[in-house]
Amino acid sequence: MLQTTRAIILLKKPFKENEMLLTTYTEEFGKITFILFGATSKKAGHRQAFLQPLSLVEIIADFRPNRDVQFIKSINIEIPLPELLIDPYKNTTALFLAEFANHAIKATLQDKYLYEFLHDSVQLLDMIDHGQIGNFHIAFLVRLSAFAGLTPNLGPTTHAATYFDLGKSEYIRYAGYNPNAIGHFEQDYLRQLLRINYKNMSRFRMRREERANLLNKIVDYYKIHIQGFGELKTLDILHQIFDY
Repeated sequence: MLQTTRAIILLKKPFKENEMLLTTYTEEFGKITFILFGATSKKAGHRQAFLQPLSLVEIIADFRPNRDVQFIKSINIEIPLPELLIDPYKNTTALFLAEFANHAIKATLQDKYLYEFLHDSVQLLDMIDHGQIGNFHIAFLVRLSAFAGLTPNLGPTTHAATYFDLGKSEYIRYAGYNPNAIGHFEQDYLRQLLRINYKNMSRFRMRREERANLLNKIVDYYKIHIQGFGELKTLDILHQIFDY
């Protein structure tokens, strides 16, 4: 049955000759993998320009619920994103966020609030000034954690414990060699960071080393709580392009 949905491309990879697999988060069906025939033909050459990670597209597909991969009848751009194509900082950020979202979003269930968050985030990334992009990925990952139900419960300490275990989301008295434990100073900073959003992200001043360390910790936090999260190929590229 042919159905239409808006979608955000998270991953694209060649499949068989002249075919491509597109992993997407769709408005109507959640996370879905599609197969696109004729993806590399001469007639389809123009598709490569918008079949990029975080591209906003509209898909008509032969959707069958019991099939792992759905077949695309047609695919068209929904909203052009010229800055994501030509700006190296925005392009690298888009590649990282698309890969991260693909790892973090496991369920195939529909979540229109999550879709709208992703959709709005992509448009904002394309539009914002170059000087505001430094903390964009941090704000994205913090907000995404709420959709995944992973926001750490950093309430007030109720006993003499002086550390917070990010893995167990609870306070502990001794850290020992626990790599997931953070002290009071880091707890206070994390509480502040959990309030970051796209409107206030430029107010969070961080040195390059601090931002790099923070990003690595956030990635590690997701890995702790999402089984089979996997390694991020674009993380090193992000560090290099932003020089941290």
